[in-house]
Amino acid sequence: MANLEALKARGVHVITDEDLRGNDISLVKCRACSGYGACGYKTFRLYGDTPYSICNLRLGKVQAGEKTPEQEEAEKQQNA
Repeated sequence: MANLEALKARGVHVITDEDLRGNDISLVKCRACSGYGACGYKTFRLYGDTPYSICNLRLGKVQAGEKTPEQEEAEKQQNA
């Protein structure tokens, strides 16, 4: 189990349901696109007192009301 107080003291930010705009946390979880997190978008955030590796690029899309690639693919499959 992660030491949540130590993470908060180190400046790990909290992500809220408001930040996710009603979406599930799995939508913005890091997919390790580069394999090492060297993409520049990976950060760690707390959500419900659990640490998550978050993709800031995906989070930005969700907050702007844009669809992530998975959402676009699911929409294409529904319309096919």
